[in-house]
Amino acid sequence: MPEDVNSRQPVIRAYKGRSSTGINGLDLAIEGGFIPGSSVLLIGSASSGIDRFAKQFWAISAEHRSFYMLDGYLEEGMISAGEMSCQEIFQGNAGKGLVVDSLSTLIMRDGIDPVLSGVTSCRQKIQDAHDHAFFTLYRGLHAPYNEILLIRLCDVVIELHEELRGNEIIRALEIKKLTGMQPPGRVLPFIVTEKGIELSTTSRVV
Repeated sequence: MPEDVNSRQPVIRAYKGRSSTGINGLDLAIEGGFIPGSSVLLIGSASSGIDRFAKQFWAISAEHRSFYMLDGYLEEGMISAGEMSCQEIFQGNAGKGLVVDSLSTLIMRDGIDPVLSGVTSCRQKIQDAHDHAFFTLYRGLHAPYNEILLIRLCDVVIELHEELRGNEIIRALEIKKLTGMQPPGRVLPFIVTEKGIELSTTSRVV
């Protein structure tokens, strides 16, 4: 009996010298994925899919990445970080990459300075681990200057956009910064499914 196409798990392609983003189409768009040792800032609204993207990225190499969850439900393997200090979160990932969902909660709770210090201090650790620091940040919640400081500190900055047009939700991924590489010259349409984020296979003007 032929295999049900809908039951197949998505295949994640491996690229030498790069780390998969967890989204095949995005890997292709940026020549194989993220450069190991880089820090990634993902910006979007709470409903844009930033939580799904963070989980997809973590799941590619969960054994090598610590996921500090502040804003959502815990899943197996994640660390409950609601009562942890910024220092405990950013310094607790020796030998591993880390995912923090979200920086916004830490900024609202502790202020911007400990978060900026934490993002800076974990850079050497992720380079030594040959992995990544992946952070989520809610759009429009913080002072513009604080957002600029975080953007300047991170190697990769991605923003998820969503817009209601008539009865259709239009979603697009924008790579705003890609240190050491040329970012794509256009936004990348995507959809949100029960399995996570997928780049749209049909191009549209957004």
